[in-house]
Amino acid sequence: MVLAIGLIRTSNRKLSQLRNRLFLVYFLLINGILSISSLTIYSLIVAQRFNQLNTNLREVGNWSANIFSILQHEYEELKKQPEYKAYAPRNESGALQPITVSQLMGKYYFSSVYEVIESPRINLSQGIQWYDKDKNLILYEGKRFGKINFPDDLPASGTIIEANQYHRFLLPVHATPIQPGQQSQIVGYVCVIQSTAELEEEINYLRHVFLLNILCISTLALLAASWLTRKNLEPIVVSLNQIKQFTADVSHQLRHPLTAIQASISLLEIHLNNLDSSHLNKVKVISFACQQMTALINKLLILARTDNNILDQSQWIEIDLDELLDSLIELNRDRAERKEIHLTYQCESNSYVRGHPQQIYEIFSNLLDNALQYTSDRGAITVCLRKQGAFAIVEIQDTGIGIAPQDLPRIFDRFWRSKEARLHYAQGSGLGLTVVKTLVDHYGGTVSVYSQQHQGTTFVIKLPAA
Repeated sequence: MVLAIGLIRTSNRKLSQLRNRLFLVYFLLINGILSISSLTIYSLIVAQRFNQLNTNLREVGNWSANIFSILQHEYEELKKQPEYKAYAPRNESGALQPITVSQLMGKYYFSSVYEVIESPRINLSQGIQWYDKDKNLILYEGKRFGKINFPDDLPASGTIIEANQYHRFLLPVHATPIQPGQQSQIVGYVCVIQSTAELEEEINYLRHVFLLNILCISTLALLAASWLTRKNLEPIVVSLNQIKQFTADVSHQLRHPLTAIQASISLLEIHLNNLDSSHLNKVKVISFACQQMTALINKLLILARTDNNILDQSQWIEIDLDELLDSLIELNRDRAERKEIHLTYQCESNSYVRGHPQQIYEIFSNLLDNALQYTSDRGAITVCLRKQGAFAIVEIQDTGIGIAPQDLPRIFDRFWRSKEARLHYAQGSGLGLTVVKTLVDHYGGTVSVYSQQHQGTTFVIKLPAA
């Protein structure tokens, strides 16, 4: 995801979230489809290889059953004919022990089962075992395995048992009926066994190949998702940049006529005594509206310049926060006294920050303005400055209406105001906290909010100290 983050530069938080979500969807979709396809192919190959193994076991088992009558005849002859006793290994009690087909047919100078039955399907890396009808081992060829436990319900077509890295094909051998319709009798059993160790080693190698393939697929999906995200967001970013530029241009152009209007109003206010009461009220309304428009345009201009990364750092200086906050408190003292709000300022330790004076002032002016606006009469507001390590900390605490928990995530969104805030004060623009968050982020600081509805709110501003 790191690759996609740097593809399109923008400071818009929602656009960044959209970009990350879009990238994640593309990545998961592409990677998921290709990875699932690879896993499906791997599973099919593994299943096909085990099916081949089981099919081969059945073929060998059926061929072994076909020669059972020949082998049984030779074995019985070996047991009975004195001249063949040398070929018959016995234990101490004289009981005949299981022997290989090569030993059994040695008297005919056959060296292996290949020469007894001509079939390229028989692979002597497997173990083949022949049992009599009482399930006693009599002959074997290839590798000899341990004791076999035959199931009670062994079907006539045989069954494959998979256990302990071995596949076993067990097949009952039936005698050919003498008369049509007569039920055949079981005369013996055949067991073909093969270890799956070699096959599992092959599958393990295949698994590593596919894991490497999935890693390559993930890398490819990462690059493809990054490219698709960039291509899909380019038109949006272009449109947003055009809107930002338009906002900045309009805000800049509107400042001049508003300044002229404000200057004219100021001249009128000098001669208020010459105006009747109706005209006087109109002048005050125009002055108030002009001030609101000027404040709104200034906020829009700050946001537009911050979004476009064109804030001028050449005018940054070291700012005494104690002096700035003290003057801000005194400037709003009369406003607080009119509402009988107890406004206090505490400086635990002075601190300096580096920045543009007007922008730093804008941060704390907006916060204090909100505190005064949403704190009821006879409430309290406390501003506290302290230094903590390499940061200056400013806390602005009020006993106002507070913020509902569900509204906290949205308080920094542009033009957003909670329902209770609109009911309490209808004139707000919804840009004050947006400006605060934007400027604090621009200076590498953080804004924290702690609030309880109907009890008050605390804003904590953390800025790098100079």
